[in-house]
Amino acid sequence: MKKSERQNIIKDLIVNQLVTKQDDLMTLLKDRDVVATQATISRDMREMHIVKGADHEGNQRYMIFETNDEDPTEILFKTFKQTAQKIDQIQFVNIVKTTPNDGNRLAAVFDDTEMTEIVGTIAGFDTIVVFSPNETLATQLHQKLSKYLSTEG
Repeated sequence: MKKSERQNIIKDLIVNQLVTKQDDLMTLLKDRDVVATQATISRDMREMHIVKGADHEGNQRYMIFETNDEDPTEILFKTFKQTAQKIDQIQFVNIVKTTPNDGNRLAAVFDDTEMTEIVGTIAGFDTIVVFSPNETLATQLHQKLSKYLSTEG
């Protein structure tokens, strides 16, 4: 099966069914005669910007994070402003505290940028760890992002 066919099936399943775990997705794919390893499905999910978040009913589920033609860096700053509550730097790492359910969504936005300050992310429910190549670049990222933290008036 071609990658594009497999990804179309994954998209159909994510959009039309409540998929909450990767194991569930693997089972649904097998039911559709899609044979792929867990590593391949994980890679597909990354490429397709599939993140876990709350739907309109509050259920935690996989969903496709849609982006538009806007510059990824601008999307990062906008999304950071909407969701980030706090940012702390520890050496070459920035730790971002987000609003509940927004860790994965914001991490996906970080991962889409091509900023030299960002090597990769690890995300959870409301926390993101952003890795930089070195402490200097982590400090630059911290300074850029700190400007976008909402301040209480």
